[in-house]
Amino acid sequence: MEGIRTRHLPATDGSWHGADGTGSAASTELLERRPPADAQSRLDASPAAAPGLLPQSSLPGFARARPSARRSMLLGGASLLVCIFSFVFQTVITRRVQESYVQPYFILWVSHSFWVIILPLHTAYEKLKRQPRSLAALKQETLVASAKLILQRKRSALVAEHTPDQASFASDAYQPVLSLDPDDSRSRSAGGSDDHVIDDGGLTEPSGNAGDGRNGKGEQGSALGLAASRPGWVLGRMAILAALLATLLNSSAYLWYVAVGFTSMSKVTAIYNTSCFFAYLFSVLMLKERVQVIKCIAVAVSIIGVVFMALVDTGADVRELPEAQRLARRNTELFGDLLSLICACGIGLYQVVYKKYAVPNDFHSLYHVNFMTTLLGICTLAVFWIPIPALHATGVERFHWPSARQLAYISANALFGVAYNCCFMIALALTSPLFAAVGVMLTIPAMAVVDMAFQGHVLAWSVFAGGGAILAGFATLTYAEYCDSVRKAVPTSDTELTPSRSSAALTQHT
Repeated sequence: MEGIRTRHLPATDGSWHGADGTGSAASTELLERRPPADAQSRLDASPAAAPGLLPQSSLPGFARARPSARRSMLLGGASLLVCIFSFVFQTVITRRVQESYVQPYFILWVSHSFWVIILPLHTAYEKLKRQPRSLAALKQETLVASAKLILQRKRSALVAEHTPDQASFASDAYQPVLSLDPDDSRSRSAGGSDDHVIDDGGLTEPSGNAGDGRNGKGEQGSALGLAASRPGWVLGRMAILAALLATLLNSSAYLWYVAVGFTSMSKVTAIYNTSCFFAYLFSVLMLKERVQVIKCIAVAVSIIGVVFMALVDTGADVRELPEAQRLARRNTELFGDLLSLICACGIGLYQVVYKKYAVPNDFHSLYHVNFMTTLLGICTLAVFWIPIPALHATGVERFHWPSARQLAYISANALFGVAYNCCFMIALALTSPLFAAVGVMLTIPAMAVVDMAFQGHVLAWSVFAGGGAILAGFATLTYAEYCDSVRKAVPTSDTELTPSRSSAALTQHT
């Protein structure tokens, strides 16, 4: 089969040889065992022997181990708390500016374009803190994290393609071990001790146990090699990924603004927050997350609370209208509800796609999270201004420049949007799409309290009942997520993964 070749073994003189001494192609099988001790010791002792690899000592603070379950939940919860406060201020400012400047897409474009400042702000923080990090280390961390994303997706696709009977091994719970044995160029039977070594298109250098979540030296070495040898290509792949994510995010977010013009704000809010259901659905389908009764109950309780809070005791003004107007109103609201539902589905899909393709496994770097968010801002700034003249030409949204006061409000809205989305991405990377989506639901009772405090609105009993249901669902989900984090944080054995033990390990992870 074209594209299949053997792994390369680093020689003691720093050169690279194929398994047959010449680097020629061979048809070999996926190997599910650890590399020989001598080869692994050479990699561990002198990773710089391979051309293009940087020594570990040159990357201070480089090893990004998974935070503890408790620390992940605390950081994720703190990020969601910042999200809630940012959302409240952002909503208040948006209401104020749209009283005199109704340009939803332009406001959206400015808000998302402001994300370009996130990485420079994080870089300034890294340089000014008590133990500053060099720009070279930050750059290398970003490149290696990006390279790991490319490698893990390539490896998962190859495993799924070459081992269809064990396609579930392509999930994040299992990664194949590539051969470093110079004598291992023979093709073995499926029941033998050796399987085929899968070619990855030349993306990886020889690796150790890629499934080793505790040291990850082999996979880290592979990512280091790719980041050092092809940095431009790695950044190009990340730019393409960011463009696709920005398209999904901006199109879904704009539907929210459009839906507001067709239906009530309460309905838009209620339907939009069903994104947690779609996030969980897509997590099961794309992230292979197992279905848990406790999580299903938490999602159901939260959604019931949202609907109850938004829809109970409403509609009296509609019942007083004539029949013809009521029918037209229902049709208009139905269209707005449909747009809101598509928006919720798109946001849920975006959260899961981001988690799957933009968050590297076993490499927890907040700097890389902000790098990806900044790329989204760059793509929005550079490309997504194009719909503005298109909307103006079609008459959908006639554009005119804002006044100085309106521009100040729009800029303030964008800054709070930066805080909201930056913290949301951090919460998404540290926890799960479901936890982040349900956590954002807490903005609903928070906004109700703000309306009562600043606008004199009297809160109905349905607000307290619905808010209590949302809090109960979020608390239940927090407990379930914490239990999952503790379970996944249990270290795996250092012993080799045989086919039978691989299945057991996979069962433990899933």
